[in-house]
Amino acid sequence: MTFNLAILTPTTGLCRAGYTYSLAKLIMYFSQNRVLPECPDQIVDYHTIEGSGISANREALIVDALKTEATHILFIDEDMGFDPRALHVLANKRQKIVGCNYPMRGPGKGFTALTPDKKARIVTGPQSCGLEPAFYTGFGFCLIERSVFEVAKRPWFLMGYDLDHNHYSTEDAALGNQLAQLGVPWFVDHDASKMVVHIGTYNYAFNSEVIHGNTA
Repeated sequence: MTFNLAILTPTTGLCRAGYTYSLAKLIMYFSQNRVLPECPDQIVDYHTIEGSGISANREALIVDALKTEATHILFIDEDMGFDPRALHVLANKRQKIVGCNYPMRGPGKGFTALTPDKKARIVTGPQSCGLEPAFYTGFGFCLIERSVFEVAKRPWFLMGYDLDHNHYSTEDAALGNQLAQLGVPWFVDHDASKMVVHIGTYNYAFNSEVIHGNTA
């Protein structure tokens, strides 16, 4: 068996230095450490596309990846920093779609992951561990089996408009809605979440004091 990974990064052309350093370290770690014990062979490929249309960019990257023999897709956004072991942690949870939870950029904005009932944000705290069901996690660092995009229908990332709250939905919500209807669970991995940062004016991490209400 082969673990065939496609790393996908949509970009506006402004990849952070922390992202590029983390990506190089991840690929080096991948080349030296088996992801899954039952997969003696593993391959990694990298796909990126530049533009301002996030939904269109994600769609094009998936279409491109599905033309290859990729078994797994790893979305990494250009403003993420991460431990090179984070991929291995996600993969060993053995879920069809599992992602990291991380703070949105901005004091007090909370985390990206949304509870399955869409009523609250999932918090990754110091004691959080293992998997937790989510409606979506965000795509900042998210591992997805190829089969997910073979079952879900295009468009996968079509944003909509919420008339009840008067705001646009995000592209991760579009996929989340499809997967909920198909009965495909999406999980937050709290262990891997502690291995990533969202790069902004400073690195927004799971244990940032400002996220938990202490701005002193």
